Amino acid sequence: MAKKYEFRPDKPKFSLLTYLILSPNQRRKALKWGLYTAFLVFLSVLQDVALSRVRIFGATTELIPCAIFLICIMEGVEQGSVFALISSLLYLFSGTAPGVYSMVAIVFCAIGACVVRQAYLQERFSSAMISTSLAMVCYVLTNFIFGLFLGLTIWSRFHGFLITAVLSLLAVPAFYPIFKAIGKIGGQLWKD
Repeated sequence: MAKKYEFRPDKPKFSLLTYLILSPNQRRKALKWGLYTAFLVFLSVLQDVALSRVRIFGATTELIPCAIFLICIMEGVEQGSVFALISSLLYLFSGTAPGVYSMVAIVFCAIGACVVRQAYLQERFSSAMISTSLAMVCYVLTNFIFGLFLGLTIWSRFHGFLITAVLSLLAVPAFYPIFKAIGKIGGQLWKD
């Protein structure tokens, strides 16, 4: 004879964590990449709403590619290249990218700068600044060359493109400690 219970057992509650069995390390890495993405969304809104109206010597900033380069350089070639590809694709779909060529330029410039940093430089702020500067100048020059080829700009606007690179690089000292703190969440890939 079966026992009768006075109370019925509680129904199992639906939880996403019951279906997604993630280790604590995987949760920390998901948090890290989520924070990077949230910061890029914040920069996108800041760039499009406020900073796009401010012009200095006829140029404005491009914070999103600059932040993508810095994150890629700080995370290493393996993880950074995938992040650069995905974030440049989202940057293109957001409508603020100059064109399809900018997505390709972001990916190749980020990977090139990251390879240079890992091959020849130590993990420091100065090497991150040098590598980000290299990637940003390469990206801006690529945009200028494609703009000339497509008839979107003229030769006399060359200084405006370089001023854009310099203005964007002024934000790197503010981004570096934020990205350094976020990068420590899931463990560091590159250790000297």
